[in-house]
Amino acid sequence: MGLKHLHIQSGKLDIAECELGNFLRNKVHSLQSYASDKHTKLEVKIEFNYTSVWFDQSKISFVIEKFITNAIDHAKPETNITLLISLNHEYWEIKTPHPDNDKLTKIYKTNRHWLHRHKKELECKSAKDLLFNKLTQLCNGKITMNQENHTISLKFPVKCSQETASKHTAIRIAKNFEDEKIDILFQGTSKKRCSDKPVIVIVDSNDDFRSYLEMCLSEDYIINSFKDGSQALTNIKEEHPDLVICDTELRGMSGDELSSRLKTSCDTSIIPIILYGSPIDMNQDYKRNASLADTFLYMPFDIENLKIEISVLIKNYRFLRKSFLQKIFGEKFLETDIEEMPEEDNYQLINKVKKFILDNLDNESLKISHIASETGMSRTKFFTKWKSLTGEAPIEFMTRIRMEKARELLESRKYRIQEIPEMVGLKDVKNFRNKYKKHFGIAPSETLRNI
Repeated sequence: MGLKHLHIQSGKLDIAECELGNFLRNKVHSLQSYASDKHTKLEVKIEFNYTSVWFDQSKISFVIEKFITNAIDHAKPETNITLLISLNHEYWEIKTPHPDNDKLTKIYKTNRHWLHRHKKELECKSAKDLLFNKLTQLCNGKITMNQENHTISLKFPVKCSQETASKHTAIRIAKNFEDEKIDILFQGTSKKRCSDKPVIVIVDSNDDFRSYLEMCLSEDYIINSFKDGSQALTNIKEEHPDLVICDTELRGMSGDELSSRLKTSCDTSIIPIILYGSPIDMNQDYKRNASLADTFLYMPFDIENLKIEISVLIKNYRFLRKSFLQKIFGEKFLETDIEEMPEEDNYQLINKVKKFILDNLDNESLKISHIASETGMSRTKFFTKWKSLTGEAPIEFMTRIRMEKARELLESRKYRIQEIPEMVGLKDVKNFRNKYKKHFGIAPSETLRNI
């Protein structure tokens, strides 16, 4: 017996959240060729747009496929089989018709237990397939036969009674000085978080699906949603969310263009982006590459997998922000023990100095006095204030930025080692090599070899 067969027969359920409409459409689509070979036409009517249910996909898939293939196998040639999918607050069901003379009724045994006092519906099970019966029971499902409407239904609870731990871990952002300092530096404002939940922007022109994603994620995240790509871009640049989830097809601006603009902007390039789209779009591979998105999901995707991706990307995003600031400002910058948060003016000063150095990075004659003049302070006052804010001298900060930029240029493989010193304001190649080795512990040539 194969491993897959052993898995579906096991008594353990691996329950995960799933969007039911897309799951069933995909399942019916996979059986279309089978129906065609049997000279039948398979159609599906779903009475809802988007909804979440919880079940073990590997086990319930076997039951659903068997239920539908039974209907196909026992239908008369040239028959149209219409599957009606419906749900209420407790159960969802797949219903298929069975005429009085249909062979389909013969493969299901009734236990003569009437489910209603009007004696219209009987509970039944497969007469031959023991695995089908076992998995239906394991997933808390039931098969019923309606004598009045001449239909057979496969029913499952919206939430399976057997609970399992979720595969994703909800992220909470601690309110401490270090994290608030990182937030403010990346957002360019002293506005603090109003919640310990991360902020996610959802962009989708389909109102129903956007609302569905909001419903699925709002318990663990603060959600800002948009139907227009241009409006979303403006909000993201102003608010700096922790993550963006976006469809490729949008109003105002395509999702891949929105993603590309965010990823090629210095202010927003570090924000993680999840892009999703249809697998049948012929240009999807191009859009995926052009978007520069961190993750690309094909529709329909599993909600539990989406939550895992979100959790991983936000954790990485927060780690990268901290790592970046430590590389640029030094370890002492985030470790500096300050009793109160510095005033907004101080953060504006830090960002202004960083931008001024980056804008003049190729200027070898750039001095501390030039930076002080840009900030409207004397050299001595600027030096003292900077040291109190960051824990290091301004010249060390300038050198750090030059070295980090040099490594970035080396790792891009677009330039020779001899070209880079002038680009970071150190025209003497020997001096550049010495400073680079002192900063990173290895020579520039070793960095190239390690890529």
